[in-house]
Amino acid sequence: MNRRERIIELTMRMFVSQGIKSVRMDDIAQQLGVSKRTLYDYFDDKEQLLYEAMACYAEQSRLRWAKARSGARNVLEALFMVLGEIMDHSETDGRMMENLRRCYPAVYGRLMGEGSERNRQEFRDMLEEGIAEGFFVDTINVDLAISVLYYSASALVVHRDLALPGNISERDALVQIVSTFFRGISTARGLELIDDFLKRREAERKRRQEPERP
Repeated sequence: MNRRERIIELTMRMFVSQGIKSVRMDDIAQQLGVSKRTLYDYFDDKEQLLYEAMACYAEQSRLRWAKARSGARNVLEALFMVLGEIMDHSETDGRMMENLRRCYPAVYGRLMGEGSERNRQEFRDMLEEGIAEGFFVDTINVDLAISVLYYSASALVVHRDLALPGNISERDALVQIVSTFFRGISTARGLELIDDFLKRREAERKRRQEPERP
């Protein structure tokens, strides 16, 4: 990792832990043990460094999604895992993006445009893989399906005040919403996979709740 990459990595961690608005170029320079002039040798201004740091953050998120997918038995399960991974980091992601929107709208707009396109393409690839493997019917409108998945996750990530029943977590709510949608576009084979995934998930949940035996 070269110096420029180290600056981006450290800045990203500072934004996550301290908040985007509160981190100044002076703070970054002090943390790195360099002069502020050195930062400006690599970046024109804070907005450029902010964009690079947030792009790095987004790339790390995609690496987590890829890792989550690697343990899936099939693409349908991979979709659940990726959406679950999104939910696990929804509080931090939502806070950072809201701060970015309020304080640096130009950077926010650029990142949202780029991120939305890449995320939708990943969903497209998985849905088309599911169609090819016979899990989803081939008559679905893929663009509409992408929008349903994308905005279902976004609604729970962005609108954290969304009224949910008191006995259900945000992640469980997402699983129910998405599994209901999947049932509507699945073949008989896909329905079997959904039922199998949900049964295994419920068994794992119950196992975790059982008290440990002495």
